[in-house]
This record gives sequence, C-alpha cells and structure tokens, in this order.
Amino acid sequence: MGLSVEMLNETELSSGDLSRFDTIVVGIRASQTRTDFVANNQKLLDFVKNGGTLIVQYQRPDYIQQNLQPFPASMTDTQKTTAGTTARVADENAKVTILDRTNPIFNFPNRITDADFQGWVQERNLYNFTTFDAKYTPLLETHDVGELENKGGMVFAKIGKGNYIYNSYSFFRQLPNGVSGAYRIFANLLSLPKAGK
Repeated sequence: MGLSVEMLNETELSSGDLSRFDTIVVGIRASQTRTDFVANNQKLLDFVKNGGTLIVQYQRPDYIQQNLQPFPASMTDTQKTTAGTTARVADENAKVTILDRTNPIFNFPNRITDADFQGWVQERNLYNFTTFDAKYTPLLETHDVGELENKGGMVFAKIGKGNYIYNSYSFFRQLPNGVSGAYRIFANLLSLPKAGK
C-alpha cells in the first residue's frame, strides 16, 4: 500500500517514543498474545490523546474484561447469534449499512460504497461490541438474517486530539484473499490522520 510500516516489539512499545507514528494498528487477539500490549495500554491511549490514531482489530472478550477499551462497552451476546455466545456476523454476504457516509473513513482517500463489501470471504466480523458508551460513534451496521442489528463492529471515538477505532471486521481474512474493498477501507482507516478528522 506504499506505507512505511514498523513492527513494535516489547521494548519499543514500553519505552519508545510513540509520537513519531501517525497510526498504530493493534493486531487481532493482542490482549491474549501480547502481555506488553496489556501492560502499556494506557501509553497507547495517551498516544491517542496526544493526536495519534489507534486502530484496534478484533479482540476476544478479555479485552473488555481487562478494561482496555477507553470507554465502557460489552461483547456479551445476549441474543445467542449464529455463532453462539460470540457477537459476530457469520454470513460474508450479509448487507452492510454505512451509517454516516460523510465520515472521512468512507471518503478519503477512497470513496467507500456498497460495492466495497462484495466478494468478502468466510465472515463479516467477529467479537463485536454489543453495547457501548455514547462516546463511541458506530460507523457500520450488519447482522445475520433473523438476528438483531449490530452496530458494534466498527466504532469510532475522539479522545483528546486523536482517534480511537475498534474494528472487528475481518480484514485479517480479506486482505490475504485480495478483497479489494477491504483494502480500500483499511487504507482509509490508516489515512484518517491525513483526513483532518
């Protein structure tokens, strides 16, 4: 995608200067696999307060149980969806509704349309927020047939000067499969600091 990427190891995350980055992306299940992520979560939230963009890809419920999110949220799936107790959308063709088409995430550098959600593989998202504080703005809605709407798959919050995004849409499946719409959306997420929001 033409971006400069640096992997943050434990030392860099704990003692490095994060202000040199525009955006930090947290990998899936980091709350389970990276103890340094958990230990330095407040440092990452401070990075956001100071003007950075933090994109947290899907985490399991321990992310919420450890209060790593900036504002209250829940992943408890009370309606027992297709996936059982996991709040997810298993149908990769489930309709996705863009809730705020004026948001820069859907306009810069790519204008996102319904076509960008075509050709996805295996699923839409997993480990969504099911309820969340009003400080979060839901950006997308999708749900499996016969189930209740879920707006917790991609939520945005302004914290200080920066941007926090929780994203449970399965880019980790789409990107290796070359799904162009997923690339376009992910590029927009990464470009958020340049969009002026």
